[in-house]
Amino acid sequence: MQLLYEMKPISIFTVEKDARIRVQFCNIKMKMKRCQFRHFHKYLSSLSKKIDYSTENVELLVVKDSCNIIISLNHFLQLCKAVDAVMETNFGLKKVYPN
Repeated sequence: MQLLYEMKPISIFTVEKDARIRVQFCNIKMKMKRCQFRHFHKYLSSLSKKIDYSTENVELLVVKDSCNIIISLNHFLQLCKAVDAVMETNFGLKKVYPN
């Protein structure tokens, strides 16, 4: 097992024999293929663009279970940071900040 990111309450890791990336945050556990993880990254990025000064919670749609979950803004930002770190480390994606 290779631990890619761990910070309470978020863990992202892979298992050597399995090509899937496992993501655990709050009480949600997901297994994703690499392409699904990239889509998850894009989804989180699109949600983060909608955050403004009055945002306290963020609603995520977990497609596999067709359920909406609400997480605090702090946990959402930690999740985004963790996914960005894995994307940069394992996929070579550099974060670009517009001027």
